[in-house]
Amino acid sequence: MEEATRLVSTGDCVRLWDVVTMAPLEQFNPHNGRSPVAQACWSSNNQYLVSASSSGDKLVVSSLKLAPVPVVELGEGKKQTRVCLSSSFQFLVSGGLDHCVHIWDLKTSRLHRSLKDHKEEVTCVSFNASDSRIISGSTSGDLVLHSLTTNLSSQAFGHGSDHPIHDLRLSTVKRSLLGTVSDSGSVVLWDSNTQKELHVFDGAHKAPASGVAFSPTSDLLVVSVGLDKKIVCYDTASRIVLRSIRVESPLTSVEFTPDGTGLVVGSTQGKIYQYDLRNSSAAMRVTVAHRTSVTCLRFQSSTSRSKVPLLLSALCSGEGGVGMEAPCPEAGQKCVEPPGGAEKFGGVGRHSLDMFSPLREGWSLVHTSSRTLLHSRAQSSESQWHSKAAQLRLTCLQKPSLYSRCSFVSQVELAEKKLQADVFPVFERSGPVPPAAISSSLSQSTAEVVGHGGAAPLSSLQIELIQNMIHETVEECRDACHKDIINLQIEMIRQFYILLVEVQGLMEKYSVNESLVEEIERLREENRQLRTKY
Repeated sequence: MEEATRLVSTGDCVRLWDVVTMAPLEQFNPHNGRSPVAQACWSSNNQYLVSASSSGDKLVVSSLKLAPVPVVELGEGKKQTRVCLSSSFQFLVSGGLDHCVHIWDLKTSRLHRSLKDHKEEVTCVSFNASDSRIISGSTSGDLVLHSLTTNLSSQAFGHGSDHPIHDLRLSTVKRSLLGTVSDSGSVVLWDSNTQKELHVFDGAHKAPASGVAFSPTSDLLVVSVGLDKKIVCYDTASRIVLRSIRVESPLTSVEFTPDGTGLVVGSTQGKIYQYDLRNSSAAMRVTVAHRTSVTCLRFQSSTSRSKVPLLLSALCSGEGGVGMEAPCPEAGQKCVEPPGGAEKFGGVGRHSLDMFSPLREGWSLVHTSSRTLLHSRAQSSESQWHSKAAQLRLTCLQKPSLYSRCSFVSQVELAEKKLQADVFPVFERSGPVPPAAISSSLSQSTAEVVGHGGAAPLSSLQIELIQNMIHETVEECRDACHKDIINLQIEMIRQFYILLVEVQGLMEKYSVNESLVEEIERLREENRQLRTKY
């Protein structure tokens, strides 16, 4: 049975939740119970959780294999309030009230290095995707990048003390894209490679912004929350505000669901709100999680990416329009089911947000993108084939046979290798091939391989079973490719429409103004009359 996806929330304690039902799984507090837990993060294998408290008493690594048990305690008395784990689970980086960023070696449970690049409290720390750099922000408004390879830190960059950094995130899709939010309410996008500012959403919030999150499936969508009770969605490519959603209480944290289709946000009242971005007008579920503010929300690490609906299209064309605020749920409202139309839009295809813009990237990417999609589909179909082949072996072993089980298993393995050689070159053919013809030919090849060497041939039922599995796999691949092509066309139309609007705006701005020309002619006529009289 597949393990349920878990969500961790921090506040007066650390709580683990089942994402589907939002049922509490565990509750514990490895810190001093008088101070709230400030932050927590998962290990890459989801078996450990690292937490830090707002008082900075210590850093605790807890094992979640059975019941939550503290296994390592670090930095006692160093006032560390922010924490992040490397993907290799070798290093732990922390920051806090001592104005320093500390790097800990978890193998030896010792302090590896201390960085003193900040002048004020460190409010956020993070590893990049390759664990080669650490980025940190502080209340002085400074951001600093530190290379673990060269042991060198960059010059501090940012907007100064008027914009204290409250949270930062790196995009998992476009790895150089960095987002920060500050107490001034602005949301800033940076290029972490060059430390250059890409865009500022100034005044995105009317109160201090408290959290920012990038979509795990696209670099086009970023979301921020603030104490002004608003969730704001942005398009990073067009650099516009897509939608603003109003909630009933100030918000303190935000996180995307692993498949990128939804959000969870925490509030100062200790509540967790769940939103479906395909129907973002109201919260799907509201859960009372903590007695204090929800300080952090994190989903467990995910190694696979699910299908992505047309989120940007839903956000742009949904009720309320671009930049309009959606109402908050009524008091006492716990769950609002999305309308039936949401599922229809969600089934159009996958990775619609990952589609490139032909205007920005160039037409040469069309062939590369298509080839990449087909290759990914082939890998997906290969994994599906391995699972179905295992089911076939189990089924055949459970039925009585006239020949040896071991001999039959070896024959089936030979058949699998033959099928892999026959199935996956099909994806590289340029012309269309009927799925029925493919499955029929492959099932015949299977029968020949299994029956080779004097062993008993497969029965007609077994051949039909293999044929049906191959037919289903080919059909799924064909449908998926068709959906990807539809998504590509939709994205191209969207980008061309954006370009059309921009061109029309430029034409109106720089074209000849007829009223201005008439005014000039009138002034000339008056000037001539004055010259004639005087």
